[in-house]
Amino acid sequence: MITMLIYVIISFFLDGLLSNFFSASIINPSYLRTIYSVVSLVVIFNYFENKNKYLTILTILGILFDIVYTNTFLLHIVIFFIIFIFLNITDYYLPNNLFTINLISLVSITIYHTMSYLILLLVHYNNYPISLLLLILSRSIIMTIIYTTISYLIIKKIYRKKYNKQIK
Repeated sequence: MITMLIYVIISFFLDGLLSNFFSASIINPSYLRTIYSVVSLVVIFNYFENKNKYLTILTILGILFDIVYTNTFLLHIVIFFIIFIFLNITDYYLPNNLFTINLISLVSITIYHTMSYLILLLVHYNNYPISLLLLILSRSIIMTIIYTTISYLIIKKIYRKKYNKQIK
């Protein structure tokens, strides 16, 4: 469990750190940006037998994300919980391997950006065209696949070597 927490914390800080290094704006998103916290939630999902511990991590991460990065209230907890529901559904039907984890990460990033877009559109907070949403999604593909692949292989190796079992 400590390994998962360290990985989630690193991903959380990467969200802020890399947004400072790779200059991008809402109009011109970077190819090297993704939502690292969402990818970390996808990668660690299969290592939890007790989903209450996973939900605790998800809730704390959502609260921190809201406070530190977006200055919203409960937005990311709701979005992360929707991603959790999606992960539960796909976990039942898809095996846990590199290809499916990458596919699930891409869909989760799409869910994240689409839900953020829809919620912000509904509350008239930040209106931007759907073409910009599609641009953001298309430009996040590369880094999402890279970060998911690296994370999946490292976490899998650590757990195979150190624990050789799932978190209970």
